[in-house]
Amino acid sequence: MQGDARRRRNENYFDDIPRSKLERQMAQTGDWGEPSITLRPPNEATASTPVQYWQHHPEKLIFQSCDYKAFYLGSMLIKELRGTESTQDACAKMRV
Repeated sequence: MQGDARRRRNENYFDDIPRSKLERQMAQTGDWGEPSITLRPPNEATASTPVQYWQHHPEKLIFQSCDYKAFYLGSMLIKELRGTESTQDACAKMRV
């Protein structure tokens, strides 16, 4: 008997956690695929960044992922690794 009560309590555990409106809607309909949303053209999405500077399509940013790699020495971004030379350049820039 105690096992049944414990099992029921564990099954309902996630019901007590607040969910977003989208998660609640998807749980009710059983639709966990990609949500159907209408994407605006990039030039309408932001006025500050011209379209030609966008690196990725909006669909890729929303439904997939983008990997980037950056190298820092302290707070200095090292754009091109060249062994000790790039380290010395970064240290010189931090001193200025």
